[in-house]
Order: sequence, then structure tokens, then C-alpha cells
Amino acid sequence: MFKKFLAVIALALVLGGSALAFAWWDNLSANREEVITIGQGVTLQVAAVATAPEGKVLVPAGVVLKANDVTEVVLTYNVKLDLEVLTALDLTVSASNIQIGGSSEHEALVTIDIAQAAATVNNADVLVTVTITLAQPDTEEVYLEIINQDITFTLTFSASQ
Repeated sequence: MFKKFLAVIALALVLGGSALAFAWWDNLSANREEVITIGQGVTLQVAAVATAPEGKVLVPAGVVLKANDVTEVVLTYNVKLDLEVLTALDLTVSASNIQIGGSSEHEALVTIDIAQAAATVNNADVLVTVTITLAQPDTEEVYLEIINQDITFTLTFSASQ
């Protein structure tokens, strides 16, 4: 009887630990989704702001994570054309004008990874995922300058032949 009781307790601990680990992992990134509509041969610029969710802090990769820290902010965009086209158009997405707290002094610490579900856009939406991370600064002084500051940048979406 005692062995069965210990087995049930061990099983409860394993399941509880797994649920707790997943909950912690799930809070390490922040997501935001938007829909972008562009015309054929048109370039559209979108001002983007990467902020951690309410109550969270975006921290550089490699630091010791605390309860409310996140290591990345993920923005998602559904890109579609405003008119139907006969042939697919090349979709390019780029980031520029990167600033932390309104200054471009430490822009090299920001990594913006852009992933497209497809290289072309036609009559269906294309999912574009933008992941923003911070690199570890060289000094604590720089870290204190950038922590809790908004990361702003311009995303340029272009569809052309």
C-alpha cells in the first residue's frame, strides 16, 4: 500500500513539474499579430515597436532569467495584396532605422530576424514573423541604458515582379 502511495505521489510530481516547466517556457516570448495589405509594385513602410508584454522585461540573451523576463519579442504580420494578380510577386521585407529608447547609439545590440512563410505573395496571405532579441552588452553601464527601453524600427514590405 505504501509503495502505491509513493508511486502516485511521484507521478503527481512529474506531471506537475512538466506543467510548470511548460508554463515557464511559454512565457519566454511575447507575440503580437497584424495584417498588412499592399498593392502590386508598392512598397509599404510600417513603424514597429518591440515592447515586452505588460509586467515583463526584455533582457539580453544569455542573462540569468528572472520570473518576469523574456528573451525575445515576436511580431507576426499577415501580408496580402489589395488586388488579385495572375502571377506571384516577389515579397521582400527588411528592417531599418533601429533605435533603443529613441537613440541609435546601441542599435548593434538589436537582432531582428525576419522569416517569411513564402518568398512570393499572390492571392493568399503570407505570414511574416519578426523576432527581436537583444545581445549582451559589453558593460553594465550600457545594460542600464537600454533595459526597459522601447525598441523602434521601420519594416519595409515590398511586392514586385
